[in-house]
Amino acid sequence: MKLMDEALQSHSCVISVMGAHANEGIEIIFGRKMQDIDRTGTTYWLMRSPKARPPEVQDICKTNTSYVIFIEPASKGGVRPTTTEDAASQFSPDRRSWKALPSGIGPVTGKLDTAATALVLDRLETVPSGTIDLWAYGEAAGSRTPLKFILGCSTVCAVKNDMSSHPERMKSRYRSVVAVARLVSPFCVWLK
Repeated sequence: MKLMDEALQSHSCVISVMGAHANEGIEIIFGRKMQDIDRTGTTYWLMRSPKARPPEVQDICKTNTSYVIFIEPASKGGVRPTTTEDAASQFSPDRRSWKALPSGIGPVTGKLDTAATALVLDRLETVPSGTIDLWAYGEAAGSRTPLKFILGCSTVCAVKNDMSSHPERMKSRYRSVVAVARLVSPFCVWLK
């Protein structure tokens, strides 16, 4: 079964709106991350979303294999390119014990502050043509809440839940999927 099919069949996932980062296009970014996985078995994907913090991501991964579905923005300019290129050197799943990032992975860059976290991936595939129905998901933190993506909050923990009749559902129902990844323990970590 393709990773995309596995992700769409999963009860829970992380959905992330994908954009350019530090003057790199998405093809280059995904290529670097796939090379990390080939070399070391994992890669770390920096993010800063309040709707996908380590405890929430770890929680949705407790009972089932979970995935990250990277989607295109609803419109051009729907995501702001990251311009900060601070490189992380350590990670922690609990903010108490810190370890060095694995040697052999490429730089994990972005704005490093107290909101900096990373998804931990062990499989990653780009998707030449794929679509996701965002109305089929609710936010994991409040499963009766439809998904909402805004600037600064472009990654959300999601669970399957039909939101097609919810009055506050997103206007854009279908989005193109650009890549899919599988989360691996510890699933999501803080960075510094």
